[in-house]
Amino acid sequence: MAVQNIQALKGDKISIRSFTFSFALGIFLLVELVLLSSLTAFSFISLKETARQLEMGYSERGREISLALAASTIATDAKSQAKLSALFGGIVNKNQYLEGERPITEVFVLRKDGRVLAHSDYSLVTTRTREAANEVSAKYNNEFYHSSLFYEANSVQQQNLDKPEGIFHGKNSFIVDTLMSSDVHYSTDFSTALKETDARTKKEKSYATLHVVMNRLGEYYYLQTIFNKYLLLFGIVFLAGFLVTGIILFAFFLRARHIQREWKSALTYLWENEVIKTEVTHGFQALSGKLSDIEKRVNQPPALPQGRPQTDILDAILIEPVK
Repeated sequence: MAVQNIQALKGDKISIRSFTFSFALGIFLLVELVLLSSLTAFSFISLKETARQLEMGYSERGREISLALAASTIATDAKSQAKLSALFGGIVNKNQYLEGERPITEVFVLRKDGRVLAHSDYSLVTTRTREAANEVSAKYNNEFYHSSLFYEANSVQQQNLDKPEGIFHGKNSFIVDTLMSSDVHYSTDFSTALKETDARTKKEKSYATLHVVMNRLGEYYYLQTIFNKYLLLFGIVFLAGFLVTGIILFAFFLRARHIQREWKSALTYLWENEVIKTEVTHGFQALSGKLSDIEKRVNQPPALPQGRPQTDILDAILIEPVK
């Protein structure tokens, strides 16, 4: 039985199939899972940190621009207001990503009585006329834009506005909803109070507010660029997975060939020993049988000849010698 089992394992050729399609596919999927999941985790953490840093820079930039413009906005005469409007218009139109989409949307000075003294869009400046409706701004004369009047000088208030139509519509929602901050759908109004000295009380009081309205176009485009680079990196890593899988399978193949040779040698050695053992056993059994036959022949008394009658022997014994 043992010989039959060994011969069944050995056969004419010992063949061990170590690399099947399912095994190779499993190795490939495992390699891709490890590589791509690691890259995904790294990319997501990196992009989130980049978005956080961009948001901090965005807020700091808005505050610095507001304070710098507030320091230069000290005159209120008509000639100075026209220069301020031209200055504000130059700041807004300095950087333009797409038509109608700029990182700084508008800059204006709003007097506390509701008049717009200077604006990056000169058509929105309030002009004094005999009609009371034209003496205040219908768009900006509200509590939202006047709230900075109650803050100290050099204090910048940051408030979110409704998102503008354009850049955040129809764009990559993953970048907007996942990577950027929760208020990404808003532009931001950075406002600070403009002070003047009261002639009677000699104390400073707020007479207007300066507003710098910014959006997160810069953040979005920067994150979009990095995101596209990571997508390219994903493709490279995916292709690299084929190479890594090939190297691993080749190493397994070499190891399996070595194990296969050792297994063949072990089976051959076991088979040869079993054959020798079987032949020796059969030889001993045959020799033992022959020895038993010889022993039986030696111990058995010789048989008398059948042609010689028993009476002749008895008569010979009874004859006495002659005296």
